[in-house]
Amino acid sequence: MNNQNLEKARTAIESILNTLKVARVVYVDDVNDKSISMEDIIACAQGLEKDSLLNVFPELASIPDDQDVLATKIREVWAQLDAAVQVKRGHAVILAAHRHDDGREPSDENYASILSELIPNDKLDSLSPAQWEEQKEQLLQDSKNQSTLFLFDQDFTRTGGGSKEGINIIKLLLAKENTESLICGLLTHTITPEEQPQQWIYLSEEYGIPRDRFLVIPKLHLSDDPILFAQILKLTALSPNFSELKCKTKEIIKKAIDAAEKRVDDVSIYDLNHIVLQEPAKEGLWEPDMLFRLHAMFHRLESCRLAHEGGELETIAAKLRVVSGIPAESALLSAFSSAWKLQHEELYESGDYINKNYLPLELGDIFEKTTGNSVKKYILLAQPCDLMVRSSGERSPELCRVPLAEIVLPDKTPDKTPYYWEEMPYFDTSPDKKWYVKFKYVHFVRAYLLDLCVLNQDGEAKLTVDEKAPSGIRPAWKKRYNFLSSYWRKEIHKADVLAPETRDQGAVRQYKEKIKDFRDRLFDDELFKGRLIGTGDGRSITYNCKRIERLSRTRALGLLMSYTATLARPAYDLTFGQHPSSATCTNTI
Repeated sequence: MNNQNLEKARTAIESILNTLKVARVVYVDDVNDKSISMEDIIACAQGLEKDSLLNVFPELASIPDDQDVLATKIREVWAQLDAAVQVKRGHAVILAAHRHDDGREPSDENYASILSELIPNDKLDSLSPAQWEEQKEQLLQDSKNQSTLFLFDQDFTRTGGGSKEGINIIKLLLAKENTESLICGLLTHTITPEEQPQQWIYLSEEYGIPRDRFLVIPKLHLSDDPILFAQILKLTALSPNFSELKCKTKEIIKKAIDAAEKRVDDVSIYDLNHIVLQEPAKEGLWEPDMLFRLHAMFHRLESCRLAHEGGELETIAAKLRVVSGIPAESALLSAFSSAWKLQHEELYESGDYINKNYLPLELGDIFEKTTGNSVKKYILLAQPCDLMVRSSGERSPELCRVPLAEIVLPDKTPDKTPYYWEEMPYFDTSPDKKWYVKFKYVHFVRAYLLDLCVLNQDGEAKLTVDEKAPSGIRPAWKKRYNFLSSYWRKEIHKADVLAPETRDQGAVRQYKEKIKDFRDRLFDDELFKGRLIGTGDGRSITYNCKRIERLSRTRALGLLMSYTATLARPAYDLTFGQHPSSATCTNTI
């Protein structure tokens, strides 16, 4: 830990406490039961360089070379200081000595010293467990009039308490009435930074404490990254306001649901017939989807109205905004965040959902090969209206082939996105890996092949001829199923004609044997390999193709526009006079 980080964290913490009007920070730890001895201070001081000692103990004025003389001088100067300054100088000397240690994990005394350096002395009350028991009722009463941040160590065994004492105290405090504004944190060395996210969840569930009501703060942040400690302290202090914001938002959502339900109920039977039945029937849409659209529209409009009514949300947001702007950001906190996962969830519909519900083929559907070791995936970039299956079970016009663009994970992430590539944001589970769509690597695949993925709950492209359509499939796709069965029945018949039969004689049989390889590849497409399985009735056609995910409509339309822009790029004649070293080509990949 360097002085610059310590000073930056100290400044941030002071700003956080002042902005939130936190008048007191109560820190309860069994290490506070033991005051810093003069011998400990002298021992630490004697191990410091002269400049370092003067920096943390300026009252010494000068540092003698002789260690015994230094010890005597420290005692003399110490006796002239008031109690508050003695505590501050004592912690500062121990902290400075810790900075020069051999790299071992700091002791609880070291952590207490660092905390005293980070939190202004006039705000910090360091209490032993016994002192907490004596003063807690008064402290809780005072916290109603002056905002107080309570920090508890976890393990009180040094003074005869339990190893889980801290979390038990927090549980009891937050269970009391009128404690909605209480700010609590578990500051402990028993949990490492790596364990913090999981342990926070575990403690919340094990002790029945909502996660919004407390935070777990590893003590290692104090020594390893005081800026991260400041950031978590900021989040701890903001928790009550965040809880209030979520509570008010949930109230608005519930009210908006009721209002949206009433608006849906008020839609006349004439309008419902037109919106929910007649129009979807023309386009092959699922009727309940239209009702959900109506409800979503009414809910959004009512939510927006209620959110701005009265100004309550803006008042809470303003409080959060002021504190959030205080510079106390550490990159390490991103390792604990689930924001990446949530963003992926917004942008991509899972294959489990779209396949189990037999959702139709859509722009943005993502496919992969089910054989081989390739990590390549492919995204469908066809115009949505062209892909739509109408109520007749047909497309208008009927597509022969549709474009699948490659999605690749480069061995090395490029410094900038290459020409005619587009990044797939949040596609991977890790922010360290970036996937790209390559618009000049497009395969044109039979639409009838990809349609097979819609018919199977695992998303694989397969069909057993003459079976009935799946019962949960949309009406338009039930008719589509008949077209698909007819198409693939004809394809299978071609293979059957070329297959050797018992009645075949002489040259015919020999020729059919020679074209066996051709017949086996008859179902192969430009990208995916097909196989014919079984004989007689119940024969199946299967491809090494599976629908695994779907990009959101908005993002997929953006990709489609980029793809069409690639196709429409200008191709100029080669210039006569341009120097080869500066020549460019519009077709560069």
